[in-house]
Amino acid sequence: MKEYEAFLKNLGVTNAIAQDIIEIATVLVVIAIILAIIKFILSFAIKKGADESVKPLLYSLFSYALYIVGLLMILHILGVNTAGIVTVIGAASLAIGLALKDTLGNIASGILLLFLHPFRASDYIECGSLKGKIVGVGLFNTTLISLDGLYVSAPNSMLWGAPIVNFSRNPSRRLDLAFGIDYADSAETAMNEMKQLVDNDPEVLKSPAPSFFVSALEDSSVAVNLRIWVKTANYWDMRCKYMKAVKERFDEVGISIPFPQRVVHIVKE
Repeated sequence: MKEYEAFLKNLGVTNAIAQDIIEIATVLVVIAIILAIIKFILSFAIKKGADESVKPLLYSLFSYALYIVGLLMILHILGVNTAGIVTVIGAASLAIGLALKDTLGNIASGILLLFLHPFRASDYIECGSLKGKIVGVGLFNTTLISLDGLYVSAPNSMLWGAPIVNFSRNPSRRLDLAFGIDYADSAETAMNEMKQLVDNDPEVLKSPAPSFFVSALEDSSVAVNLRIWVKTANYWDMRCKYMKAVKERFDEVGISIPFPQRVVHIVKE
């Protein structure tokens, strides 16, 4: 800093207040330039395949660190004893830590989520009562978008402290569908009809092999199951597709899906 003051004097700036203003402005400009460079690097890394969800957290860490350094430098320029301030903060660190326990816990949880990487941007996750697509992990909170378009913000510690189910992580998912058919209809015929639909569908994965079975004898129907593996990206489309296709095929071959019903016998004494 003394070298910079000497440089300003060589330029003809001798007024102390003017020197302080120029030095403070220089600090602010340098911080702005560094933050712009960090933002560019993070954006470039994302274009090259890095996870977009980590950008808010990394940018927040760098920006807060720069803000703290910049504040200390500005205080030093103004003649404030920064060493004394740091000493006081250090002495009060225990009290500060207790007061900011939850906040520091969110920061630590965010850093752990960053390194352990249980999800990426756009992954659909379930964590306790939270459900939604990941938007990003910030310094204090994680943001999601629910399936009905709602914005959800949750403390990082909430995600770190509960099991995370990631529905998008694996490339394939198992699709299970159960259909109730009338007791008068043949379960074997129903399973053969479902098998024909699956065998002619290139979007169904061949391994693991599809399976068809009777899973339960309900009050008014026999439950026949279709179990196939599909690409995760196609899961919901395939679910809707087979709900419709099986119903239509059963209608074509005369297999009925009964309404819930009870048979009551009245005994006269």
